[in-house]
Amino acid sequence: MSCRYQHMSYDVPLFKVLTCSFCYVYMFKPEATQLRFDFTRAGPVLKAGPEGNFKYSYPPGSVYRADLDNSSMVTQICEPLSENECEKWTTCCQTATKCCLRQQNLPTASQNWSHCPRTWDGFGCFDDTSAGSTAYISCPSYVEHASDQETAYKVCWPNGTWYVHPHTGKQWSNYSTCVHGKVKDQMVLIYLGLGCNLISLSLLIPSCAIFLAFRQLRIQQRVRLHICFFSSFIASAIIAILWDFIVVSDRMNSPGDESAVQQNTGGCKFLYVLKCYTQSATYFWMFCEGFYLHRLIVRAFEIPKSLIIYYFIGIGGPWISTIVYAIIKASVSEYDQKCWVNNINGFEWLIYTPNLLCLFANVFFLGNILYILLTQLQSHPNEPSGYRRAIKATFVLIPLFGIQWGPVIYRPANTMWYEVLRIVIQHTQGAFVSLIFCIFNGEVHGHLKNCFSRISGRPLYRPRRELSTTSGTVYTQVRTSTAVDFNRDSYVRDSFNRDSYVRDSFNRDSLHKDDPVSNGKAETVPLNSNESSFSGDKQENGFLMESELK
Repeated sequence: MSCRYQHMSYDVPLFKVLTCSFCYVYMFKPEATQLRFDFTRAGPVLKAGPEGNFKYSYPPGSVYRADLDNSSMVTQICEPLSENECEKWTTCCQTATKCCLRQQNLPTASQNWSHCPRTWDGFGCFDDTSAGSTAYISCPSYVEHASDQETAYKVCWPNGTWYVHPHTGKQWSNYSTCVHGKVKDQMVLIYLGLGCNLISLSLLIPSCAIFLAFRQLRIQQRVRLHICFFSSFIASAIIAILWDFIVVSDRMNSPGDESAVQQNTGGCKFLYVLKCYTQSATYFWMFCEGFYLHRLIVRAFEIPKSLIIYYFIGIGGPWISTIVYAIIKASVSEYDQKCWVNNINGFEWLIYTPNLLCLFANVFFLGNILYILLTQLQSHPNEPSGYRRAIKATFVLIPLFGIQWGPVIYRPANTMWYEVLRIVIQHTQGAFVSLIFCIFNGEVHGHLKNCFSRISGRPLYRPRRELSTTSGTVYTQVRTSTAVDFNRDSYVRDSFNRDSYVRDSFNRDSLHKDDPVSNGKAETVPLNSNESSFSGDKQENGFLMESELK
C-alpha cells in the first residue's frame, strides 16, 4: 500500500516520516530554525546545521527522524518550540496520516476519466479532481493566521495534471485565501476600535478639562474620582490605538519574520504590559466609583475623610497583578515569545480574576443600591414617578459600574460578532460616562453659563420678570419629611437634576425623625445677589433652589 505526496507515491511508513518532516520545514522558516531537511540512506531526516542566531536552536549535527510513533524523538524536536507551535506541527503530521488512510479507502478512479490524482500537498488533502476544474478544502488550523471559515484551492489543468508554480517548478496550492479573509476582518476591527476610541477621547479630554478648570468642582471628592476614572479611559484608549497600529496591523501586513511580534523586541513587550495595566485600571476605577457611591448611600451620605484608599486601589491595584504576570512571561522561555501575546493558559487568570472580581462587586453594589431605593419607594407611595426615576437611576449607573460587560465576559471561539460587540462596549464606555456625568450634567452647565456670563459681560439668559425688580435674589431651602440634606460632595448629583428623586427619598435618617417644617412650608434663606455664589460654593447641608417672590 502506498500514498501520494505531491507528484509521487510512497510506502506508508516513508510517507508518514516524509510528510511530517515537510510539515516542520513549511511551518518554520530557515531563518528561524536550525533544522534542515535531508534525505539519507536511513530515509528523510531533519538535521541541525552549525550554530547561529536561530530562534529554534538544536545541538549542531544532531539528526532527528520526524516519526510521531517515536515519542522521545517528537519531544526532542518540540523542545525549543512553544507548546502551541509543537501542537500545530504534530496536528499537521496527524492530518497527513489521515489523508493517507483516505487515499487508500477511496475507490480507484476509472482509467477513462481524465482527472488529477488524489494527493497530499504538504498542508492539505485533495481528492481526485476532474481535469480543467478546481478542488477546494477548508483551511487548516495550523496555517499561520488562517481562518477555518475560508477555503484553499488547487487547480487541475485540462491535461489532468496539477498546477505547477512557474518559479519553483513544483505543484502549488493557493492558501493565501485562508489569510486574506481573516486579515480583512482584523483590519475592520482595528478601524472600528480606532473610531470608538477617538469618540471617547473627544469627550473624555474636554470633560477632564472642565472638571479641573472649576475649583468648585475639582475640590469635590466625587469629581476627583471621576477625573481618575476618566483618565484611566484616556490612557487605555491611547495605548489601544498604539497597540493596534504598531503591533496588530504590522502583524497582518508584514512578512512573518519581519513583524514586530516575531522580532519580540523589548519595546513591544513594554507596550503589551501597558496595555494590560491600562485595561485593568479601568476595572479597578469602576470598582472605586461603585464602592464610593455604595458607601455614601449605606452610611446615609457620610463623606469619607480621605480618598487615599481609593487612589491606592485604582492606581496600585492593577500594577500588582500586571507585574506578577510580566515576571512570569519574562522568566519562562516558552512564554517569552511573540511579544508576549500568546496565551499562557492558567496564568492568564492573574489578569482576568481581579477584573472579574471588580465587576461582580459592582453588580452587588448596584443591587444593594436598588434595594434601598425600592425600600424607600414603598415608604412613599404618593410619589407617582418614583418607579420611573428608579429605572432611570439604574440605567445611569450601568456604564459607571461596568455592568454592560456582562454579555461579553465569555468569549466564544472565532466569532466576528463577539469581537465587534466587545470593541464597541469596551471602547465607548468612556464616552458614555463622560456624557452622563459631565457633558449632560446640570451642575456643570451652571458653571459654564456663569463663566460665559463673566466673559461676555451679560447673562446667558434673561431673568424672570418677577425677580428683575428686586436687588437681591432669594433662594429657598426646601425641607420636607422626605427631603435629603445633601452636602456638596453628594455623589448622586452627577446623574440627577437638583430636584432628583434620589434627593427626595434617599435620606434614611430623615424618615425616622420629626422635621420642624414637615408640613411642606418653605424656609427662606437670603443670599448674596451674586448668582455665582449659587452655582459655586453651596451650603454644606442642602441644595438651594430659586423660588418666586410672592
